[in-house]
Amino acid sequence: MLSAACKDSIRAMIYIAKLQKEGYREKFVSIHKIAKDLGLSFYFLSKNFQKLVKAGLLESHRGPQGGVRLLKRPSEIRLIDIVEVIDGMEFFNNCILGFEECSDQNPCTIHNLWAEKREEIYSMFSSTTLEDAIKNIDKFSNVKV
Repeated sequence: MLSAACKDSIRAMIYIAKLQKEGYREKFVSIHKIAKDLGLSFYFLSKNFQKLVKAGLLESHRGPQGGVRLLKRPSEIRLIDIVEVIDGMEFFNNCILGFEECSDQNPCTIHNLWAEKREEIYSMFSSTTLEDAIKNIDKFSNVKV
């Protein structure tokens, strides 16, 4: 499935989007604050944020008022965009059992089952934006970020 780095990055991006919705739009959010509030490693989060900055999803700024902020609106950033930057698309393209020769023409024992589920998961990540995730936080009181 998704790596811990990818899960943490998705959580952090949702957190940033929520803060920006609440009035931080023009402000940079401290990476220390994000790491502390979400219980994540500052160093690993910083490394992942570098990738997201390079991909054009985040903007970063150094200094006392520094941190990160979304470079696009939450409605323009899909979860699949984050997955692609952090983990790549191998999860959606490779055999679940690890066979290199697995395909529709040369399937493994669970190829057809996995292909169906993989497409559902891909569709969910492709159609869900950070804005959608924020709406779930607002809609349900017990949602964790």
